[in-house]
Amino acid sequence: MSDVTFQRQAEWAPQKEILMAWPGLEGILQDYPERLAKATQEVSNLAAAIANFEPVTVVVGTERIEEAEAHFAEVEAPFPITAHRIEGDSMDVWMRDIAPVFVVKNGPGNDRSLVGLDYNFNGWGGRYPTPTTIHAAKMILKDLKIERIETSIVTEGGALEADGDGTLLVTESSIVNENRNPGKSRQEIEDELVRTLGIKKVIWIPGRPGLDSTDCHIDALARFVRPGVIALSKANEKEPTDWTVVYEEALEILSSATDAKGRPFEIVEIEEPDEELFEGGGFGDDRAVRSYVNYLLVNGGIILPRFGDPAHDAAAIRATQLLFGDERRIFPVLVDELPRLGGGIHCSTQEVPLFP
Repeated sequence: MSDVTFQRQAEWAPQKEILMAWPGLEGILQDYPERLAKATQEVSNLAAAIANFEPVTVVVGTERIEEAEAHFAEVEAPFPITAHRIEGDSMDVWMRDIAPVFVVKNGPGNDRSLVGLDYNFNGWGGRYPTPTTIHAAKMILKDLKIERIETSIVTEGGALEADGDGTLLVTESSIVNENRNPGKSRQEIEDELVRTLGIKKVIWIPGRPGLDSTDCHIDALARFVRPGVIALSKANEKEPTDWTVVYEEALEILSSATDAKGRPFEIVEIEEPDEELFEGGGFGDDRAVRSYVNYLLVNGGIILPRFGDPAHDAAAIRATQLLFGDERRIFPVLVDELPRLGGGIHCSTQEVPLFP
């Protein structure tokens, strides 16, 4: 395998489609029918928004496939939304973490192909594993007829932010953690990230274990806009908590760091909505995730979270317009249940690159 390399493309590279999922009736929301219905509606609204830009495939468990097919048959959009059946009844919505991470495999000569990395999803360190989700990556790759690449570490797609130019952002708390990779050193984990993603430089942000259900994924904290430019979620808390400290540490580290090409970073901060919107917190003891940088880039557009905070929603749209200019159409989508369940727009999607 020494003559084989992998390359994770940036999210702004051309995409074939977006993968999403409906929650299963026997999944983690089985005892919360109202929340299950709200989550289903929000991911369906997101799918309809994304279908203005490119095709969407919604992975649905056996018991809900007919319901999903009937629902999406009524959606009018420029691109198709396809309900894809998967074995099992305990699917979850967080496809960024459950689905494979797609990379380009470079072989001898001009041999190149799209493959999927299976990072051994274990329910975010054993918090919420289900029989369907822990095998979903393997099943999806089989159905898509895409080669599965085994890896030696446990992590999730939301823990990995690549610029497509050799630089990776990660939080230490979400990967160098005994609940994912017991006994493995940071260097051992970094070596596997370098191997599987084609990375030249990894920038580690401390994060905080146990801060939320993901142990502080990078995709709610810092995102590449393009090489050398980072959108950073600015904490907005009346009484600072560990989350404010995580943001301050990230700002300090990124302000003095350079990327794989030696470029310093331009950092644009986007303040979170007011915390009063999410009184009562998230799911269980987890905090709600209220981050505007948990957006999704699609072909010619950006699906931007809207939280129902008029001032902060408008400020986030203005900041996004300044960051992306006229190159992308901004499409805001209101989310309320997904943040309470521990994620957002980016967390509930996974792009399949257009290849070749």
